[in-house]
Amino acid sequence: MPGLKGNQQLLKEINSAAILSVLHRHGMLSRTELAAMTKLSATTVSSLVEELLAARMVEEVGERPASGAGRRAIALRINRRGGYVVGLSLSNERLAYSMMDLRGGRLAGFRSGIGTGNEEIARMIREAILHCEDKARELEAGEMKGIGISAPGIVDEAGETLTYSVHLKLSELRLRSMLEERYPGIPIRILNDSNAAAFAEYYDGAGKGKNHLLYLYFGGGVGSGLILNGQIFGGYKGGAGEIGHIPLIRGGKLCSCGKRGCIETELASPVVLEEGKKEARSLGLPVPESAEEVVARYEASGGTGEFRELFERLAPLAAQTIAIAVNLISPEVVALAGWPNGSSLFMRRIGEELERAPFAVPLSNDRLLLASHGEEGPLHGAAALMLKQIFGMPRLN
Repeated sequence: MPGLKGNQQLLKEINSAAILSVLHRHGMLSRTELAAMTKLSATTVSSLVEELLAARMVEEVGERPASGAGRRAIALRINRRGGYVVGLSLSNERLAYSMMDLRGGRLAGFRSGIGTGNEEIARMIREAILHCEDKARELEAGEMKGIGISAPGIVDEAGETLTYSVHLKLSELRLRSMLEERYPGIPIRILNDSNAAAFAEYYDGAGKGKNHLLYLYFGGGVGSGLILNGQIFGGYKGGAGEIGHIPLIRGGKLCSCGKRGCIETELASPVVLEEGKKEARSLGLPVPESAEEVVARYEASGGTGEFRELFERLAPLAAQTIAIAVNLISPEVVALAGWPNGSSLFMRRIGEELERAPFAVPLSNDRLLLASHGEEGPLHGAAALMLKQIFGMPRLN
């Protein structure tokens, strides 16, 4: 009966996915432990494990301690050489891409310049993936199992299309369908760079083990990524997280979006650099070359010398930005990334301002953390998301 055969195959795939998912989360386990955790029979686990061993998805790695005087059990884990995933990160300055093995270790990483426009970006992505395939053959890394791509701008809810990116001059770039023609059957996901960085922090960074995470980034722009109930939240048509364009300063500076007083017009790194240059020139000091230099010199002065007035003005604005987002979604953890992380003094000032802010649930110090992955966050998150997809349960349509 075709229907029965199809159902049996689906059940087999679900059970295999359950075994891989548990091994992915817990590392090394015996067949007995897998049976207990998945609620599958010992016979089913043994049969499926043999198939996964043959497919090189898992490997045997010695013995596990046995309870009592029984025979020591053979330990199993995800096979590092069972394949790899590719992560790509588009930014305004560069294309970064890497290969990650099935246990989350980086096999290789690369960087190149970045172009603009749909055709040029599509070409660069295709060439980057081909480069990874060549490297995989050299490393004997196995087959490619997934492709994750992060990019600035708006990505549709399905993770298929780069709807809009002003700096990269992208519009309705249907990346997933383009790549599926070349790589049929391989999972492919496109996501916003802030959401990718948020997932990196959730996966194995500052928010590991937490179900609700807010990622806030202060860089060339100001953006946020959201993890709610363990899932990336992109909002309607992928528009969630654009916190940088909340108008916070009445009658403030003109923003690139056309409005005045957006958060980004005060807290983006180019603005911090420009304000630092103005102050340095007015005081006859060396002119800084980056926002990071402005922050470092403020920190080196102990918060009482260079750029003190600038950072005293920015601290309440940064705190207001954090407070708005926290009161809106009440995350377990806030992971901060970008130029503020370069100064413990500035972070302390933000903390002092936050103590005066009203919260329904108090924002304790153990909830406000520095992001672990830094500028690598979007790249790491794009690849890690594919591991989660590979080792997650199959979707039932």
